[in-house]
Amino acid sequence: MTLPKLCICVISLLMSSMAIADKNSLFVQDYLNSFASRDAQGIFNLINWEGVDKESRRSLQKYIKSNFKGKQIRRIYIDPIAKNTPPSYVQDGKKYELNLKPSGQLNIVYINNKGKRTTSTLFVGEHQGKLKIGSAVPAAETLACSGDKGC
Repeated sequence: MTLPKLCICVISLLMSSMAIADKNSLFVQDYLNSFASRDAQGIFNLINWEGVDKESRRSLQKYIKSNFKGKQIRRIYIDPIAKNTPPSYVQDGKKYELNLKPSGQLNIVYINNKGKRTTSTLFVGEHQGKLKIGSAVPAAETLACSGDKGC
């Protein structure tokens, strides 16, 4: 590879990294602003709700609102994640996965009125051109095995 082509590749890579960093920074700032003003709807708008049932949605919304009471955000940041480890879990015999491909891990460190710290970790990724928090939804194989199919 010639020097000019190498320079173009390096510049393209740097610009791509800067675009991701800017998108992450804007997302973190949106979350912080919504949290500081106790704007639950602002935070709800940062979540990908696609495929989430009503009960799960209500439960997550209740959890988010509960963090408003007596807590402040001490630190918030997005770390990259390993691309080969899509998060999933099994609960009550059903497998759940994220409703988006994760590109980062949102870490929120809260501190309460008594000085106790707690941390929430959420996965974020692109959905319809915007960075969103992923939600857990039943995995495709779980849906295929529901009912009388006896998987």
